[in-house]
Amino acid sequence: MTHPLTRPRRRLATWLAAVVAVALVPPAVAAVAAVAQPAAGAWSSRTAGGMTTQLYVPTSEPALAAGRALMINLHGCVQTSANLKSGGNWAATADEHGMVVAVPAAPNGGVLLGCWDYYDTSHSRANPARHDDNLLQLVDDLLGDASLGIDPNQVYLSGLSSGGGETMVMGCLAPDVFAGIGINAGPTVGTTSGQIGSVATTKAQATTVCRNFASTGSPGFGTQVTSVVYGSSDTTVATGYNTLNAQVMAGIYGASTQSSFSLAGLPGTNTAGTGTLWSDAAGPRVSLIANTNVSHAWPAGGGPGGSYISTSSVNYPAYVTDFFFDNNRRVDRSAEPTDPPTDPPTDPPTEPGLFCGAATNAQHQAAGRATSYGIDPYNPFYAVGTLDYLGQGNTTTTTLRETSEGVFDLVTAC
Repeated sequence: MTHPLTRPRRRLATWLAAVVAVALVPPAVAAVAAVAQPAAGAWSSRTAGGMTTQLYVPTSEPALAAGRALMINLHGCVQTSANLKSGGNWAATADEHGMVVAVPAAPNGGVLLGCWDYYDTSHSRANPARHDDNLLQLVDDLLGDASLGIDPNQVYLSGLSSGGGETMVMGCLAPDVFAGIGINAGPTVGTTSGQIGSVATTKAQATTVCRNFASTGSPGFGTQVTSVVYGSSDTTVATGYNTLNAQVMAGIYGASTQSSFSLAGLPGTNTAGTGTLWSDAAGPRVSLIANTNVSHAWPAGGGPGGSYISTSSVNYPAYVTDFFFDNNRRVDRSAEPTDPPTDPPTDPPTEPGLFCGAATNAQHQAAGRATSYGIDPYNPFYAVGTLDYLGQGNTTTTTLRETSEGVFDLVTAC
């Protein structure tokens, strides 16, 4: 292969004016107080997983009390980790989420021209001849560094081209490790290095390969989420692989409800294109973005750009991070970054002006108590401040109690 197969979740109670996964938060929610500008972090280089890895560590606090998220980003062939470090547009998103970003270089220069070894059907956790074990060791090494404070339930992987293909391999191989995978123009699992110009496998075949990779780790599919993105002008990797990848993962997850969404309002400099969402009863599981007039490149959507990096695109680092943070089903969202109270629990707050009442999801949304995206009746709703899941559909009735200004809990009665 001769080409690279190659904004953030702010505090839950305050980041309600930006795009939530696949649509804009309603104007009523957008009036919530503005977010303070986080402090910038810094890049450094270290050896981890047997690879030279560029590591961005923010100085801002993690967006979730459970700890920092880790985003691993894989370059494509010809492209390098230095390209993504300097031009991938990760820093601002990492700062706002308090997220660590790791950009490793493929071991030993890659299999050819820097490519990741995503090929064929012989991947396993125990096979040291592939790149799979390097990436799993990278996760272990970074989780083992207590100074980073990474939450193992917030480990994500993304990549372009061969890095996108390897991202799908790892998502299938270790769904228990990777809570979310972001596949950018990556060939489907089970394909060879020469099968990039046209789709050379089927959904059934790829599904079998993915499930076989997972083996005993298969229960991890129950809570994993996937984002797929590609440029409509890609002439290197067949664009059909992207839809296939989304369909394979949606099928494995049991996400059978399909809807479309507009890219208008997403972060980035070019938001032309289409979006498709696959959901299950509890909410979104798979997102697919086709970005118009973008070629075979990492869609940075801003920054200085570089080798196989597009600045005229959606800001995919911001989008994919938001999608993962919003839809992660493993993270403990109930934890608070403060010491537990020493006094016994008290009755619900009686502070004047705090809301408690039943209404339809649409009415909660209009009043700024809930947020949603998607198309009725498949649009999932979440409580502002806590992101308690309120079910799907505008007419679903739920009861919310405001525990502090702008923070709502789902309750059974007032």
